[in-house]
Amino acid sequence: MKKENKCSNFLDYKVIGQEVRNHRLAKGYTQKDLAKKIGTTYQVILQYEKGTRRISIKKLYELAEALSTTARDLACGQEVSNEGRYEGEEVLNLVRRHREIKDQELRETFYLLTKFIRISEEESGKAVKIEVAKGLVKEGVSAHVISRTTNLSVDEYDNDEKKISIPYKVGQRVKEWRLRRGYTQEDLASKVGIINQRIYEYEQGRAAVSLEMLDEIAKMLLINITDLLPETRENENSEVELSRLIEEYKKIKSQELRHVLIKSLFESIQVCKEKVKRVEKMKIAKNLVKEGISINIILKTVGISLDEIQQI
Repeated sequence: MKKENKCSNFLDYKVIGQEVRNHRLAKGYTQKDLAKKIGTTYQVILQYEKGTRRISIKKLYELAEALSTTARDLACGQEVSNEGRYEGEEVLNLVRRHREIKDQELRETFYLLTKFIRISEEESGKAVKIEVAKGLVKEGVSAHVISRTTNLSVDEYDNDEKKISIPYKVGQRVKEWRLRRGYTQEDLASKVGIINQRIYEYEQGRAAVSLEMLDEIAKMLLINITDLLPETRENENSEVELSRLIEEYKKIKSQELRHVLIKSLFESIQVCKEKVKRVEKMKIAKNLVKEGISINIILKTVGISLDEIQQI
């Protein structure tokens, strides 16, 4: 089942600015640090955080990458729940522990280990979704049903591996939701007060849509703006970082310490990955049952037993 979207339905730059500030502080960055990472000045970052300066979609994604988060999370201003407050306390505790480490190399290793675990968890869940989605395509299940049951857009499970621009991905999200609502390009253009050609250009990625226009389109489609912001692929630098981590591992002289590292980290991660895969498979299977997809197709594509399906 698709995760409930608790984001505000109104674009609020003050809320986005607060999200930027929270993520910046959690990373231990100054405004100058963040400005340098996205090629701007600290005054601009200050204006972003105060909500007095508009943020383009391009800058939103640059900020998200610099802060190791997603554009969706930055654009999603929501009231902090008790769970969120607890997580915030955990993050602050993590930052305090990180600052206690005086050696810069140890600090960086700590960061890389944390990032490695996060990437492993995310990739495990997404890999299952993509695998199932591709299987459903082969079984003739419609893209609309696949999108609802896996929460993936077509470009995320399509076999075409070429790099797709963010404007195109955003445009395809607009098109996908427009079709879900049964609107023509003319219908949507009329609702947001622009010419038909502009919607076509947005959907083809030929024109970059502003954050304000995207917010207006989202309102007309009765969704949140974050539903129109595509997920970005993990930074290619992660592979380089992991290679560096492996090199450092090889430098550990004690075989006992190496053994402890493998037992306590990598094997634990593998166990968690398997749990993540199972949880995702059960979620998708449950969604497919709701969509009326046959048991045979679910068994064939999801990879769970008949007993497990009957327990849904």
